[in-house]
Amino acid sequence: MSRYYDTEEGCLNIFKIGIVVAIFFGALLGCYQGLIQSGISEDSVIVFYFVIGIIVIASLIILYRQRKIKNDVINDLSKKLNDITSEKLILEKTISDLKDCISKKDGLFEAYKNLDVFYISSLYSDFLTLEYSLSEEWLKNKEIIVKHNPNYYSRIKVGRQAKKSAEIVSELKKETKSYIEQYKIMLYKYEALLNLFPELSDYVEDIATIKELSGFNNIENLKEEYDRVADYVSREEYQKMNVDARNQLALDNYIKGKKSKWQVGRDYEMYCAYVYERDGWVVQRFGIEKQLNDMGRDIIAIKNNLIHIIQCKYWSNDKLIHEKHIAQLYGSTIEYAISSDMTSSQYKISPVFITNIELSETAKKFASRLNVIICKWQLQDFPRIKCNINNGEKIYHLPFDQQYDRTLIKNTGEFYAFKVHEAVTKGFKRAKKHFFTN
Repeated sequence: MSRYYDTEEGCLNIFKIGIVVAIFFGALLGCYQGLIQSGISEDSVIVFYFVIGIIVIASLIILYRQRKIKNDVINDLSKKLNDITSEKLILEKTISDLKDCISKKDGLFEAYKNLDVFYISSLYSDFLTLEYSLSEEWLKNKEIIVKHNPNYYSRIKVGRQAKKSAEIVSELKKETKSYIEQYKIMLYKYEALLNLFPELSDYVEDIATIKELSGFNNIENLKEEYDRVADYVSREEYQKMNVDARNQLALDNYIKGKKSKWQVGRDYEMYCAYVYERDGWVVQRFGIEKQLNDMGRDIIAIKNNLIHIIQCKYWSNDKLIHEKHIAQLYGSTIEYAISSDMTSSQYKISPVFITNIELSETAKKFASRLNVIICKWQLQDFPRIKCNINNGEKIYHLPFDQQYDRTLIKNTGEFYAFKVHEAVTKGFKRAKKHFFTN
């Protein structure tokens, strides 16, 4: 880099200073000659110049001090500017770290959002242990900003101590993540078990009731012993009411309570089966027995040489029955005739479609061409208590009892009852074993 006086501006300034100095000394010299010629003594002239010299020196000292003050102010401002710059760098680094944190959380969400519910436990634990991950990464890559001069900064990696801390944080993260995952998975399993076996809900309120489960050998044993009436009455009602009263209350609550689509469909199917049985048909509730394997036939009703293959559809009024449902029932009827090896001379097999809603125009044409009988029935109140005689023992089943769907009412002395009192009056007792006591 060139020195200042080597530049054009520097040379010009030195030239100007030289001219000023020359003029100044020239003026002094001229004044000296003039003073001598005017008759002033030489001593007086020397005193005059001495005073002038003191004034010049004082002026130079004042000028120097002012320049020093100015430079100190400039240096102080420069230092503050450097400090602000340093803080800005640190702030920018902090903002960058926060952006990385948000980005990582978004990445975790995108990576896990379509996974199975059990894998969500891993997502949940990753979120809760993200601070561990960020701390570990920061310690591994820790650095400090060092200022070497007002215009130069550098980042220096922190050594072995921070890396050791990072390893400790990593181990803590793994351990914490494992515990969180196990907790969430157990919670999902717990909720799944309660959905599959609602009877368990009466045993998980406290440790004492959980211990009661030790008396059961397996879940089937629990299901047999469990009284499903407890699902439809409060615990206080269950313990204070007598058996017949609480059974009736549970039945009333079941009938009036909110039901799933499957339960509503089951009630409708039960109603249709009851109407057929009331009219003297022998009914097999094929749909409830076979469930997903019912091949589109819910009820098989037989009377003399007539066989009705029945499908029941209880839907909301804003829907329509389409031709595919009619075609499925017709195909299921043909399959039944073939698999049962029944000829038209022995039995008259007819497909019957029972619904509460309208059919589309195409569905009506299909039904007419395929000779499918269409019945439009609304769900009415009907007796739901099955009074059955089993090996001479009179027992009754409520709709939510375990053996209800398998129980057929076909023998002499068996019947459907509206009220528990009707069944009890005729000597029937509820079939269910009871775990709870009054």
